[in-house]
Amino acid sequence: MDLNSTILAVSSPPGHSTRGIVRCSGPCSFDLLRSRLVDGLASIERGIYPVRLRMKDVSIPSLLSLTPGPRSYTGEDSFELQLPGHPSLLNRVINDLLEDAFMAGLNVRPAGPGEFTARAFLSGRIGLAEAESVAALIAARSDGEIDAAERMKDDRLGQLAQGVSDKLSDALALVEAGIDFTEEEDVTAIEMDDLMQRITQAIESINDHLQRSVGLESLQSLPWVVLEGSANAGKSTLFNALLGRDRAVVSGIQGTTRDVLTEPLSMSSIQGAEVLLVDVAGEEMPVSHLDEIMQASAARARSRADLRIRCIPPEESSPSREEDVVRVGTMTDRADGVRTDVDVCVSATERTGLDSLREIIEQRMIERCSRLAGDAFVLAPRQEAALDVSRRCLQETSNLLDDWKSSGTIQAPELVAGLIRDALDAIGEINGAVSPDEILDRVFSSFCIGK
Repeated sequence: MDLNSTILAVSSPPGHSTRGIVRCSGPCSFDLLRSRLVDGLASIERGIYPVRLRMKDVSIPSLLSLTPGPRSYTGEDSFELQLPGHPSLLNRVINDLLEDAFMAGLNVRPAGPGEFTARAFLSGRIGLAEAESVAALIAARSDGEIDAAERMKDDRLGQLAQGVSDKLSDALALVEAGIDFTEEEDVTAIEMDDLMQRITQAIESINDHLQRSVGLESLQSLPWVVLEGSANAGKSTLFNALLGRDRAVVSGIQGTTRDVLTEPLSMSSIQGAEVLLVDVAGEEMPVSHLDEIMQASAARARSRADLRIRCIPPEESSPSREEDVVRVGTMTDRADGVRTDVDVCVSATERTGLDSLREIIEQRMIERCSRLAGDAFVLAPRQEAALDVSRRCLQETSNLLDDWKSSGTIQAPELVAGLIRDALDAIGEINGAVSPDEILDRVFSSFCIGK
């Protein structure tokens, strides 16, 4: 990674918005900025300043955030410009700044994916686990995933890795010292019981962490609860009522829902748990190619569902009971009497029966909802794999020591040293202490440009 150049990128999400952000970091940052400010750069002190950015014949109001290194996110001289969030304007600012840099002979280039956060890691401003939490936060699609990303910032994993690494480093040094002095009589660098105790403590620390951990992948795979039924069965109205806001368009015209709509739905009785509520097109005979695509998308959603909510209007009879299907009598405010052929009756417009339906969904989904206990750890797949490899190496070491216990001597210290070294290398990957280049590339390539 080229750390000598200054990097530049749009750092706000794509699309139109009230504000957009242009971010720059590197040794040429402030020289580049001076060329575009109408009133120049009077100070390079840390702070936020209202400025105007020169753009050919006009100037644009902007808010400048100035962060001289090393007390910036990247550890380098950095600035951010908050501008009107039109994509064309933001791209124009980037192109003009790159052109200024070329004309002035400054070493400035567009940033690569995750390069700002990579520089923060390489400068020691953040750890590798915290960098991965930034990536998880960027990719979060629900409140549960945001909570999981925030948990990943917790330094308990880094503290565990450091503590286990210290124990193993000491044990490895003593085992290798014993190898070096193997020809010396009456010299024992580490006793069998002492080594066994160190290995056991390391295994217990890793096991405790893994037992209280939740995989990030499982939190990102919310169970699907799909609303299905005939056209105009009240699916979209129920969808909005369960969410508590208008997300789907509701109309008496058939075929209004033409795409698969998905929204996270919190489980009120299960703290931190969510399902993905899905609204699909009503079941009807397709009369056009677009209808065929719409029905195919709905069929795929139903096949993927962990739970199906069958919406049945008053004029429609209820099908027989099926596993993983909840029969919901909709529009009960229009029904003549109480229905007994469904599992629950609701009126989305009068908001009756919704609590009962939520309770049924929660009861059926309680085993499938990913949730975070108060003391739970969140592990990225790479982190979980590193802990597991380290634990297996240590367990193999423990098994060998058990076999040699009767003799009271470490019969193959070279083998033990190799296993401890493998365990140390694996757990060292968590903090990036011994990470090979491909591990760093894999972490930061998952970022978007400008992060």
